[in-house]
Amino acid sequence: MIRSFALTVLLSAVFFSVNGQDILVKKNGATIEGKVTEVGIDRVSYKISQEKESASFVIRKNELNRIEFANGQTVFIDERNLPGKRRVNPASTSNLFGRHMVNFSPFKALDSGPGLGLSYEILADKKGYFGIILPVSLIFPDRFDLFDGYGDQREAFYFSPGLKIYPFGQKRVTYAVGPSIFTGFGKQVRNDGYYDPNTGTYPNTRSESKIFRFGIIVNNYVNFQISDHFQIGLNGGFGSRYIDRETYNDTRSTNGGINITGEFNFNLGLRF
Repeated sequence: MIRSFALTVLLSAVFFSVNGQDILVKKNGATIEGKVTEVGIDRVSYKISQEKESASFVIRKNELNRIEFANGQTVFIDERNLPGKRRVNPASTSNLFGRHMVNFSPFKALDSGPGLGLSYEILADKKGYFGIILPVSLIFPDRFDLFDGYGDQREAFYFSPGLKIYPFGQKRVTYAVGPSIFTGFGKQVRNDGYYDPNTGTYPNTRSESKIFRFGIIVNNYVNFQISDHFQIGLNGGFGSRYIDRETYNDTRSTNGGINITGEFNFNLGLRF
């Protein structure tokens, strides 16, 4: 009786141990049984022992056809063998690196001057072909006498939400293009002078006026995915500024016509 019970327990343990293994199926048909511990960008890590301190092994993804997990899920690596099967396409899925991106721009240049920027982007679809980006910028104007030679502009804030289109999906080096609508808010210090006939001098008064800008820019983006979570990006574009308005003492003056504008941006980002 005891021997039968012990044999049953032993066989059950062996059964569950075997069925708890993941199976890595290579392209040549060979199989590897073990426990997959990590599925990376170009390689898969696994252990052949259930012991926590056991050695880990690595195999490149381009050697694999599929991974059959112990829970019944099968992930195909080689797209040529996907008829009617569930698949994961590393070249086009947004889950490869993460759908969310936060970028900091230590250098950003607009036609009004250099500055700093911070942006958040989210991929809007599962395959990673469309993104929505929300940048904010702080610009330090590098010029004076902005309007008719009587003042200098102070720091300005820009908000420019936009759409990014990734024609080739998500890869290590990714290209995107898309329009952004920007609005800018700032102030200008005015120096108003007049002639005083009583003293024969030209006294000056200093006051502030409000600046508002509105326009559209079409940007080209290039992103370098250095690791799964760290990226470096560049973007540059041209567009039109449709509103360039100054408000002083409740009086508004607008520069007439459409003005050409542009921007260049270098950023460092976190992807998750």
